Amino acid sequence: MGAIAFLVLFILGAVLATVGSLVGVVDAFKVSPVWGLLSLFIPFALLVFWAKFRGRKWARNSLMIFLGGLLAMLASIPFLGSFIAQRTQQAGTPAEESIPAEEVPVESVPVPEEPVATQEAFAEPLVPVAPQLSPIARADLIQSTDPNERLQQINNSRTDPFAIVPIPPPPPRVIAPPPPVGGATRGTATAGATAGGGTGATAAGGRAGTGAGGGAGSAVARAGGAGGAAGTTSGGSGAAAGNAGARRSATPAALAPLPQLPKPALAEAVLVTGVMTIGNENFAVVQTSAGSQYVKAGQRVSNGQVLVKRIDMRGSDPVVVLEENGIEVSRPVGAPTATAEEPAA
Repeated sequence: MGAIAFLVLFILGAVLATVGSLVGVVDAFKVSPVWGLLSLFIPFALLVFWAKFRGRKWARNSLMIFLGGLLAMLASIPFLGSFIAQRTQQAGTPAEESIPAEEVPVESVPVPEEPVATQEAFAEPLVPVAPQLSPIARADLIQSTDPNERLQQINNSRTDPFAIVPIPPPPPRVIAPPPPVGGATRGTATAGATAGGGTGATAAGGRAGTGAGGGAGSAVARAGGAGGAAGTTSGGSGAAAGNAGARRSATPAALAPLPQLPKPALAEAVLVTGVMTIGNENFAVVQTSAGSQYVKAGQRVSNGQVLVKRIDMRGSDPVVVLEENGIEVSRPVGAPTATAEEPAA
């Protein structure tokens, strides 16, 4: 009986106190939103509101209802002892007298003579593993590259993806041999001497054939001497020309032009379809001859010949910087590509 009285009074008091508080909060909102918010979140403010606006009808009624609820809850306290005792009796078990263990009768359990086989032994205890289904990729994600297939492609194309690209050596410099200098000089001098000798012989013949014409013979001799001098001068000019030709031949030939460096055709053929930032790391979606894949800075594509050097996310148009043979190539997102064939190793 005491437990029932406690429950009735306590529940009635809680309901009355709650209703009185709600009526007081509503009346506080009618007076001012500030009073309403203070009364809603601060219980002490509601008591201040009741004390200040006790002349209002709703404030006075809500205060009386609240006080009535508190009195009902206080009146249920004397019945709390009987309520606790009743709950303890329901939860606890009656105390039993302690009985020595020696006097407790023990019932014998019949033991079967032969053990009963609960289950038969397995003929094959090992069960083959069920085949696992390959994971199904989502439609909006690109499937990762198979590592075995990737390794086979690298082995077929190049044994060492980090090897230096061979550059053909420059062609050897060929120097033309100089023309023979002594032969040309001797031929020119012989021709000059022959011309001079012929003239001199004519002069001698003139002197021997005509005794009275000594003056004429002397004139012819002088002419012959002049011809010999002219022949000698001609021979000297030929020797000088031969020496100049020898000097020109000894001048070294011009160096051959250096071969052109290989163009980054594979880097220009990479298509960047998108970029993204996952966590604090930038990724790019690139498409090569091997297919589309996700890459980040430091990874290689196109059989390891093109290095993803960096991914620049600054600005409105992200740019992926690729490097091939030491040459950097900037590839914006969606920029058209140039078709290129991968060179054989």
